[in-house]
Amino acid sequence: MAKAKTRYVCQSCGQAFPKWQGQCTGCEEWNTLVQEIVQSDLRRVPSQHASSMSLIQTLEDVNVERAQRWTTGIDIFDELVGGGLVPGGITLIGGEPGVGKSTFMLQLVSRLGVNIKPVAYVSGEESATQIKLRAERMRIGNGKDIILVSEQNLDSALNGLASFLPRMVVVDSIQTVYTPQLDATPGSVSQIRECAAILTKYGKDRGMPIFIIGHVTKDGAIAGPKILEHIVDTVLYFEGDVSSNFRILRVFKNRYGATGEVAVFQMTDKGLEAVLNPSDLFISRKRSESPGVVVVPILQGTRCILTELQVLVTQSFLTMPRRIVSGIDSNRLNLVIAVLEKHAGMKFYNRDVFSNVAGGLKLSEPGGDLGLAMALAGSLNDRAIPIDMLVIGEVTLAGEIRPVGNLSRRITEGKRFGFKRFLISDSAEVSGKDGIIKVGNIREAVKAVFG
Repeated sequence: MAKAKTRYVCQSCGQAFPKWQGQCTGCEEWNTLVQEIVQSDLRRVPSQHASSMSLIQTLEDVNVERAQRWTTGIDIFDELVGGGLVPGGITLIGGEPGVGKSTFMLQLVSRLGVNIKPVAYVSGEESATQIKLRAERMRIGNGKDIILVSEQNLDSALNGLASFLPRMVVVDSIQTVYTPQLDATPGSVSQIRECAAILTKYGKDRGMPIFIIGHVTKDGAIAGPKILEHIVDTVLYFEGDVSSNFRILRVFKNRYGATGEVAVFQMTDKGLEAVLNPSDLFISRKRSESPGVVVVPILQGTRCILTELQVLVTQSFLTMPRRIVSGIDSNRLNLVIAVLEKHAGMKFYNRDVFSNVAGGLKLSEPGGDLGLAMALAGSLNDRAIPIDMLVIGEVTLAGEIRPVGNLSRRITEGKRFGFKRFLISDSAEVSGKDGIIKVGNIREAVKAVFG
């Protein structure tokens, strides 16, 4: 009997090597190579039988009625994915352990099962009893419409569901299921890739939405090969600290809608509840003036969220002053500090700087630059920013203030919360002049805010 050929596959990027080595030259990760048996690669040629011919039609002949979206019963989720589920759509949902992926999917299955039944929940992590206990805690009352399969063998699970004819399938999770067609351990790159391909074909052939729950690595990326995200139609990601009650569901990829959209949920004893007005959670309508605290409008997809940006500047006794950030890119903070030193005459070389975005949000767009600069200036000089002022703008290296996108939407959200003055770029075009303060550079902005 011929000896089986083996190879070593990186569990981070999927690159294969003929022998083991400590570091993967593809992604430069250490100790990620795992031995796998090379499967026999048979030569595949097209069959000449008429039964294997694919259906071919023109774009005009496609029946769009088959692609009508299914509403899930969770309005904020339907809006997030573009109007509901697309039959045959494959969705990958990832997140940190304990963030609420399984809880949310059980809620989604329950809501969807009211109108579209039956729906199947395949779990490779939990037993049917554990899922039942969670359903009772969440007070799910339509259990007869939900089919539970506690099985890690994906082929066995799908074959067992054949007689039930489910309308939707959830797999929890892709790292725990396996197919016996491959001689590899569950969670390996080859198993993840093959199981994802099986589920994709299973859903596409039957016009059935498939939800795949995925684990994440220590770097926050979804575990497995990058091809996993290419295979699926939609990639969703749960963000939020497990010690906090708030969760943010973000769209990273969507073939049927916009990317970058977010939905905010609150974890309760009954599961995840949608938050319709996220700004109400991240800022208080009864605020008090405090140095280094400013409210900035963050654009998350098409949704504008007001959040509180906090900065603390203190005397440093270290050779290298500290720059501690939470929710802000450290490079962006250093850039704004450099602009203030160069063009506003402020000195931070002997100051420790601590910055934080309240509520666990992340400031990743340039629209918060001017707010960050004013918070730094206010904390340094122990001056509070006016409580009725909303600061919106991008700061350049030359110290200029540039306008940002969707300015009218940000101002409208600010007015809804009682803000009366809006500090923006002098080159921005807005309808109405009531409460609008325009500045051209960082020095003018400091003067307009602090006098």
